[in-house]
Amino acid sequence: MKLYAWGANSSGQLGLGQKCEAVLEPTEVDLSNCGLQPENIVCIAGGSGHALILDNNGHIYCCGLNTKGQLGISDSNGRFEEIEILNGRKIAHVACGWDFSAALSDNGRLFVWGDNSYTQLGLSKSITCTGIPSMLQVSQKLATGFSHISCGLRHSAMITKDQCLLVAGSGLKGQLGLGDNISDDNYLSISKVPDLKDVESVACGQNHTIVLTANGTLLSWGENKFGQLAIDPETKNSFVPSEVLTNESFEKVFSGWTHSAALTKTGEIFVWGRNNYGQLGFQKTVAHKPEKIPNFKDVKQLSLGSEHSLAVTKDGKLFSWGWNEHGSCGTGDTNNVMKPTQVLVNRKVKLAFACTGQSFAVVE
Repeated sequence: MKLYAWGANSSGQLGLGQKCEAVLEPTEVDLSNCGLQPENIVCIAGGSGHALILDNNGHIYCCGLNTKGQLGISDSNGRFEEIEILNGRKIAHVACGWDFSAALSDNGRLFVWGDNSYTQLGLSKSITCTGIPSMLQVSQKLATGFSHISCGLRHSAMITKDQCLLVAGSGLKGQLGLGDNISDDNYLSISKVPDLKDVESVACGQNHTIVLTANGTLLSWGENKFGQLAIDPETKNSFVPSEVLTNESFEKVFSGWTHSAALTKTGEIFVWGRNNYGQLGFQKTVAHKPEKIPNFKDVKQLSLGSEHSLAVTKDGKLFSWGWNEHGSCGTGDTNNVMKPTQVLVNRKVKLAFACTGQSFAVVE
């Protein structure tokens, strides 16, 4: 198997050993220097200019911009290299915000690093940034461990082992779901969203958050300028979780900067929110209403970048759509892609990951 990368690369975040504004076509990433095997990759996450790769041995590899310590290493050489300080931990999941990173171990411990100027890491306000992955310490009342994390532009949301939700970071647009009487100066570094339970899936957008509960209820809060909360954009911001709909076929929720999606158990994709670059995959008449992408099914994996999306079907085909200014869709040009379009044709794709403006795929 091989790892391919394309899209924004101005900070060398694709791991190709060079920097450029746009890599328009999928390009093989040389991993020979770090010992990472493409077939072992289970997750890739990326921020504005950095990327993290997780393998099935629980090791993390990083590349790209490191101005806020978001790589968790001392320097970057333009190629992926292991974050050795986490080598003794078996990591099960990674996530990236704009300029910060998070890793969840298999025993529910959460490690965070990078920018903390908005307390988006959940660390003390006195720590503006850190290049050393730090284990998040919370009281037993808040959490005994974590099962998932999602990161937005300047906020994070963490599912606890008992399926509650903790949030950290900026809440000025309501993205923390803690009410409208907070400011970025006067609340705790990390807080529990009240009256929210049975959380199965969470996704953080630029300034909004969506959650799926065990019974298929979709809740949302934060900025709603483009209908990304699945409610009428006349409501510009929602500061507390609102129940939007219940659909028991929903399996997982996803978020770009200003658009949102849900993948069903049968492999169909519901989308809503902003669509100026084609990020919803078809022309919708009511932007905020969750609707299925027509004539598109059997999706086994979905990934949303800031304003583009990637989907892998059950038969190993890769489709992309949305914003393409930096070649994020991998079509060989910079024209926005208005509907799911196959890339890496004639290649079987195992996994694909849409990061902020960059894309990766594990290809057989």
